[in-house]
Amino acid sequence: MSRSVIKEVFVAAPPDAVWKALTDARELTQWFPLEARVTPGVGGSIWISWGEGASGEAPITAWEPGRRLEWTETRSPVKLAIDFQLEPRGLGTVVRLVQSGFGDGAEWDDEFHMVTGGWAYFMTHLQWYLERHRGVPRELIGRRDKVPLSRDEAFARLLTVVADLEKTSIVMSPATCQAGFTIVALNDAILFIEVEPGKDSCRAGFWLSTYGLGERFAGVRARLNAAYDAAIGLSQEKAP
Repeated sequence: MSRSVIKEVFVAAPPDAVWKALTDARELTQWFPLEARVTPGVGGSIWISWGEGASGEAPITAWEPGRRLEWTETRSPVKLAIDFQLEPRGLGTVVRLVQSGFGDGAEWDDEFHMVTGGWAYFMTHLQWYLERHRGVPRELIGRRDKVPLSRDEAFARLLTVVADLEKTSIVMSPATCQAGFTIVALNDAILFIEVEPGKDSCRAGFWLSTYGLGERFAGVRARLNAAYDAAIGLSQEKAP
């Protein structure tokens, strides 16, 4: 038996714009990974990266422009598939994401629940980018540091970084230490916080995607980087 993550969102953009956001390497980095490479078509591949130790390449197993994209990851004997299905509806597109292949054993629980929270955020980010910022370059304030804290403590501290900003919650999952917000005051920026588990430590991730801040960006980045460092204790002593 296996489990699947299923998410669906309506995007007020035509299927060709959604398809480009899913399959063009530059467009992918506007809402999803930090870096991407795509060799199009069945038999091609997609490579995505969120930085050192968080990247991977997978073969493309379905490529139907404007309709369906799938890539797979094999972890013998398990095969995980990420399947995007597009359906025109009115003046927009329904985007359905199915990630399948998770085992039903307890050893899969943490990954399954974190992927569930992650896709809840990223599907909203796809919608947010295409509806509000299409064609505007993303400027990212991104941090992902190993810290000698419990996941719960690191998560609580990360939330304080934006405590004074007016924001709207789109994901809040204390059980998996994940949260997502939109922030109108930063020109409709969108933020994802995630704390990844580790043996004796964890990784504190903070990803604020901004669009069109112009001259404000440098000041916002400096202020939030300083707040992040202070919150998780990196201003006094860098974590290993």
